[in-house]
Parts: sequence; structure tokens; C-alpha cells
Amino acid sequence: DTPLSRPPAPEGEKEEYQQAYETFRNGDYSRAMALFQDFLKKYPKSKLADNAQYWIGECYYMRGEYEKAILEYEKVIQLYPRADKVPSALLKQGFAFLQLGDKVDAKLIFKKVVKNYPTTPQAEIARKKLKALP
Repeated sequence: DTPLSRPPAPEGEKEEYQQAYETFRNGDYSRAMALFQDFLKKYPKSKLADNAQYWIGECYYMRGEYEKAILEYEKVIQLYPRADKVPSALLKQGFAFLQLGDKVDAKLIFKKVVKNYPTTPQAEIARKKLKALP
């Protein structure tokens, strides 16, 4: 049994995720995105997969690529419907629509956050955004 044929150790998985996250925090969004994408290819069933997908959306958002961010956040919602990142992904979709000047879709998304996740911090942020929008 060669080392390459064995499944990777869980701590390797966590370390790779952490490296991608630190790269994001340091502002290197292109590199962080590549690291998160590699992570998802290597560990598609990881408990951190929904988080990695969310941070890919954040990388696009931070680069001002709001349409792509919306699509990546949507993957979190579709692929990991019960994940704890879903309310955040939905909320950030709303913010991305606002950045694009699309207040109608932003409002729809914010209302969905409030309706589907009423007791979350994301719902509280969505409520404030809805009050601020005409």
C-alpha cells in the first residue's frame, strides 16, 4: 500500500482548508479561490465543503464580480441545503444584487432570509436592510 493510494488524513483536510481561509483573510482572493476550488475537488464530501463553496462566493464578491458571486452562493444553497452557511449565502446574494443596483431581487432575497431563517443573525441584518430600502 503506497502512501498515495490511502485516503488523506483528516488533519490534512483541515490544514488545506485553513490555508485557503488564511489566504482569503490576507486579501489574496484569486489564490484563495483556487485553493478552495482545489479543496472541493479533493474533499467533495468534507464537513467543510459548504464553507469552502461559500468562501469561493466571497472571493468573487471581494473582487467586485457580483454576478459570479451570486452563482457561487447559489451552489451553497443548492448543494448543501441544510448547511449552516445557507443563511449567510442567501444574505450575501442579497448584498450582491444591491451592489449590481438590483433592489427588487435584493429585497426578494432579504425577505427569503427573514422568512426561512427568522431567528438567525442573518435575518436580523436582512430586516435592517429591508427597512433601509425604499
